[in-house]
Amino acid sequence: MTANFIRALAVKSFDIPDKKRRPDKAEFDLVTVDDYSVARLILEPGWHWSESAKPTEMTEYCEHNHIGFCVSGSLEIETSDGVRSIIHANDTYALPPGHDEWVVGTEPFVAVEFLGTASLGRPRSRGMHALI
Repeated sequence: MTANFIRALAVKSFDIPDKKRRPDKAEFDLVTVDDYSVARLILEPGWHWSESAKPTEMTEYCEHNHIGFCVSGSLEIETSDGVRSIIHANDTYALPPGHDEWVVGTEPFVAVEFLGTASLGRPRSRGMHALI
């Protein structure tokens, strides 16, 4: 098992992200601190992975791992084997590859993710993670 260590002080703001991606009905702000990528997701009402991201991801389901914290809104998740859950404001979450997801209600889903972030919103990433 590889250990990860923080080597230097690093502070960045999502007000000035290293990368900004705006795929269909979504906005992803990405920053890198030390060797770590962190993303802020803003998914608009009506965003649905299988409609908004599947055509560019080119996979049957989202193949990213996600670890995050929901700031506001709600997102429903369904795994490829039919397990469902809803993420609400103030929830932390871990999602394995092989899921569909969609915004629930009229409020945008806003979250900060710490794993699975670098390739968010990048066309044809097929779940592969890349450095910013």
